[in-house]
Amino acid sequence: MKTAFGLIFLACLLSSATLFSQSTNSPYSILGIGDIETDFYNRTGGMANSGQAYRSDRFLINNNPASYTALQKQFFSFELAARGQFINYSGTPLTGTSASGKDFAIKRLSLGTKITNWWGSSAGLMPYSTSNYLFSSVKNIQGTNSSVPVTYDGSGGVNQVYWSNAFQPFKHFSVGVKAAYLFGSLTQTENLTTEGLSTTLTTTRQIFYKNFNFLFGGQFYTALNKKWDFSLGGTYNPTQKLKTDGSVTVTDNSSQISNTASLANNSDFKLPNASGFGFSLTKNKKYTLNADYKYAGWTATNYFGGNYALRNSNRVSVGFEASNKVNYFNTLYEKSYLQAGVYYGNSYLQVNGQQLKQVGLTLGYGVNSKRNPKLGVSLGIDIGQRGTTQSNLIKENYVNFILTVSYRDLWNTTGPRYF
Repeated sequence: MKTAFGLIFLACLLSSATLFSQSTNSPYSILGIGDIETDFYNRTGGMANSGQAYRSDRFLINNNPASYTALQKQFFSFELAARGQFINYSGTPLTGTSASGKDFAIKRLSLGTKITNWWGSSAGLMPYSTSNYLFSSVKNIQGTNSSVPVTYDGSGGVNQVYWSNAFQPFKHFSVGVKAAYLFGSLTQTENLTTEGLSTTLTTTRQIFYKNFNFLFGGQFYTALNKKWDFSLGGTYNPTQKLKTDGSVTVTDNSSQISNTASLANNSDFKLPNASGFGFSLTKNKKYTLNADYKYAGWTATNYFGGNYALRNSNRVSVGFEASNKVNYFNTLYEKSYLQAGVYYGNSYLQVNGQQLKQVGLTLGYGVNSKRNPKLGVSLGIDIGQRGTTQSNLIKENYVNFILTVSYRDLWNTTGPRYF
């Protein structure tokens, strides 16, 4: 047990420096609060993150907070997930060497257990959105017919610390709630360079976000017969405002010209009501088919600009899993599993009259250690594209590699040992 907590503490220290770092140039993350995460970085990753109704007695399924009542009592589970991303860009706005990008980051850190027969709980840390971009343009000088070159450099994101609890009020039904605290900041640096002079005017804008956010979920699950198990699941996220504050600093070369400590005119950023539902069908405890639909009402937030606006988003995903299980002392023990999935959806961004679409396929493989059944490793790959080259836009073709390490041990060492 001391070794387990030592590993968890070490992972927390390592992730504190890399959890939300990124180097990939994501041009669309300049809008809104950046690229909102649609991945959960858990066991469902190889199934296109289809998991509204999925339940597991070993793994932490954070797609739906109602899932934690499925955890096995007397055990705790710890999971750490990382993602490596490679992107190629295409489109007429691209110039120079900006046609590709790569990134590595720790994406999720979580711990969970089943406290009683009717109560499961999990806490964790993961990103809510990320922003990172760099591009150049020209800016007209007000009152003249001339313009100067300008570069925009942005970074940051919104993170979430969450605590989820699931309760089983009666047989075959579970409800849950995730209470998350969202916090973070977005920074944009504008550099104006005067041609012929060694003068650079730099304007740095930083906006801070914070507030609580709640997600409610429910699952109904039952055995149809000796071979088939079925479950339905759904989640609901009510409208919430992120409280904002910000500052602007202007410097000429290295000399500060002005500094606005607080931007009183900043309006709160609205998060829309969002919902999702799905089903899970399993045969012989080994073969599972999952399907999900998710929707978010961004249009009602009335967030828009000259050539962009936030629009209602949706996502459909289907995934399949084949689990290699053996009977071990009258208990099914999983040695490994294979997964595949596909997804399609509209993002919350509409730019130049085009709502950005996203499509892709996923594959996953997981294995539990033979020497130490407490340890498990899963590998996933996500191949897809977002955006279009129409209307002078940029299309992103990406490949994501996801690694998840799980550790499972007993809370009560006097209890029975199951793996």
